[in-house]
Amino acid sequence: MPTAVIIFQSRGLFLQLFLIYLILCTVPLGLGAVLVFAPVRGGNFLSDAFALFPEVLPGDTLKKVFYRLLGLALMGISFFYARQVFTNIARPIWHYVFNN
Repeated sequence: MPTAVIIFQSRGLFLQLFLIYLILCTVPLGLGAVLVFAPVRGGNFLSDAFALFPEVLPGDTLKKVFYRLLGLALMGISFFYARQVFTNIARPIWHYVFNN
């Protein structure tokens, strides 16, 4: 078993949960930012990685718009997850700890 896994397992449930939500919030945000600001490079990355999306050339305006909209949707998903974590986990813990 790798050392990092042992370290994260020994730190407890809260750190594991925090790590999962951190990954859920940052991965769509990062990929969405790449797709919004560099649609040709991000689109070609998705084309090479998954082979589901068509290759993007510098003159393909409609594909660039599609990838920018996909990037905005991914960023929206990331903000939605962050809001859900704040309202359903962080705010009740804060209220319980500091208002009792």
